[in-house]
Amino acid sequence: MRTIGFRSNVLFILAAAAGLIAALGRAWYAPSPVQTPEEVRIGDVNGPVEEFFSRLAREFTTASGTTGWDAFTSTDTILAALVGVAVVSAICVLIPPIEQPARELLRLVTLGMLGIVVVKLANTPDAAGLVERRQGAWIALGVVGIMASSANTIYSAPLTRRKAKRSLYEAPPLLVVPERSHVFDTPESVEPTQPAA
Repeated sequence: MRTIGFRSNVLFILAAAAGLIAALGRAWYAPSPVQTPEEVRIGDVNGPVEEFFSRLAREFTTASGTTGWDAFTSTDTILAALVGVAVVSAICVLIPPIEQPARELLRLVTLGMLGIVVVKLANTPDAAGLVERRQGAWIALGVVGIMASSANTIYSAPLTRRKAKRSLYEAPPLLVVPERSHVFDTPESVEPTQPAA
């Protein structure tokens, strides 16, 4: 199975960063709707299970509510700043001299964003009457999860990714003739040895 390439993960991070900024402009929270007496029908059972599934359906299908920019006081600014840091460090990952520190920074920033979004998804601002989540919070969780996964893949990739390019023509290696270590004598040059008397 082929894995996603190094540069593709960088593109995923850039696209997910734009997705997170767009998700902050969508509804994150909304007040719980109150049914009017006309909407309550005779014979309807509104138990905890029915309430859970109707609330879950509203979270994914209802687009009305308070946007992330309006619901937060400082978290939206922190997330936007972290998105900027993630984009810059994702681009710096492609520059070999600063690749290693950029990888570490990218991984830490994306994990920080994931933690912030999970906390804001779990803790709704009940004091403001916003007790239900909406599409923007779930979209933010999805795109930040993609960013964290891609950043972890980039962090785990080996530093030496590319081999040196080979040219179409390679010169053959030079032949080195070894020097003669001794000279062979020809038979004519050898003097016959005299037997000892």
